[in-house]
Amino acid sequence: MTVTHRDLVKEAKKILKEKGFADDEIYEEFWFKSYRVDAVGWSSKRKVAVACGYCGPKKKQDLERFFDEVICLPFKYQVQPVSAEPSTQMPSALTKLRLMLVKDDNVIFEVPLSREEWSKEFSRDELGFAERDIQQFSKLFDALSHKNRLRMMKLLIEDEDLTMGFAEFIRDLNLNPKLVWESTRKLSESGLLKKSDNGRYRCSEFGEASFIMVSFVLRRLRDMFESVEGR
Repeated sequence: MTVTHRDLVKEAKKILKEKGFADDEIYEEFWFKSYRVDAVGWSSKRKVAVACGYCGPKKKQDLERFFDEVICLPFKYQVQPVSAEPSTQMPSALTKLRLMLVKDDNVIFEVPLSREEWSKEFSRDELGFAERDIQQFSKLFDALSHKNRLRMMKLLIEDEDLTMGFAEFIRDLNLNPKLVWESTRKLSESGLLKKSDNGRYRCSEFGEASFIMVSFVLRRLRDMFESVEGR
């Protein structure tokens, strides 16, 4: 059974209930200093923190200074499986494929790509997050939906210091000033681009990672589907 971050959060809440915390004493995504704690039990008697996935030694040490107990649930933690009716559907091309974030050989986040491997809770929660962040997503998708803006991002990332001037965009991409102005505005509003004090445009760290990962993931998913479907 593949254990997702959401599975661990559910297990964390279950553990906190077993420790005697009521529903209104259990909190998700609790922030302590610069740390996000996945689940916290907080009552007048004690405070218990549960970190799901990767929990580095410094984070655990800092949390232990404040909380009465700190519990770490790694992805290898055995979550009790929920019985379900066997599926009669054919497995999709995404079955057994997963996206993972890894830090120092520790998996800090993992999610299956196949819909068949998503729990109902996972789908519901992710759709809820998408609705909450829809304005931010809309700006990001809009910024990356035009070929000229994609060309501008590519040009920025290829540059040694990740910066370009307004006139350089016009010259190197053969674009008119109005189009460059509109494109830099949309890229800046989405957080992909920043304008420095000297008037040059810089690719943000978020922008570089987003552009590379979108290109990387979509290209490999496309190639995989074309191979499976015999295109």
